[in-house]
Amino acid sequence: MRKKLLYNTSINKKLCGILSVSNVSKEVVVICHARYSSKDSRVTFLISEYLTDNNVNNFRFDFVSCGESEGNYMDYTITSMINNLHDTLEILNNNYGFTSFILIGCSLGGRIVSLVDTVKFDIKKIILWYPALNYKKYFKLPSKEEKIAKKIGYAVIEHNNKLSYNYYLDNHNYNAFKNLKKLDLPILFVHGKLDAFVSYKCSRNISKKCKNAKLILIDNGDHGFHNDICMNKTLEETLNFINK
Repeated sequence: MRKKLLYNTSINKKLCGILSVSNVSKEVVVICHARYSSKDSRVTFLISEYLTDNNVNNFRFDFVSCGESEGNYMDYTITSMINNLHDTLEILNNNYGFTSFILIGCSLGGRIVSLVDTVKFDIKKIILWYPALNYKKYFKLPSKEEKIAKKIGYAVIEHNNKLSYNYYLDNHNYNAFKNLKKLDLPILFVHGKLDAFVSYKCSRNISKKCKNAKLILIDNGDHGFHNDICMNKTLEETLNFINK
């Protein structure tokens, strides 16, 4: 069964997602897309289709102001995205009967799933694809984008999307790296060695300091695993981790 959902959130913006149910289990994998991407992006779609083909329940959704969800760039902050994920998990629990969750986060989506309330929502596992965790050793802060946003109120990023200065200010309130180190649940890091946007060394060093983490480095993988061999390898490793 595949169903499109439109649902209200705590920030008074409707979100849109696709629920794919393949079995009677009360567990579902929730997929969080990258910065200003969407549930229908190549990566998010491929993950969902692969899980569906392998009988794994999954849900992919658009964060506020992305894809088919409501909102604009002023609504798009780390706090609002965390709230989006919490609201999504509550809907899946209260309306569709799912009681436990596995989270997959891609790039910035990896940062968001790293900040979720894992106890409240019974998160069983976290999977991080080339996560943008803002580990200060690998990200120069404030960035060039942030300096521009401070000057004019926003920065224009990829595909002519905007990020408000509030996004950058809000971003500094969260430490995904610190939060991950506290977690006891299984965490999988998958990162390409050719990633030009987020260094694989960030995932390597953070994974070493987590209590129960596994790291898989993809030799020819870039940011997004555009090479089909790399993508297939990552999907296989992700499924193995889910089924473990």
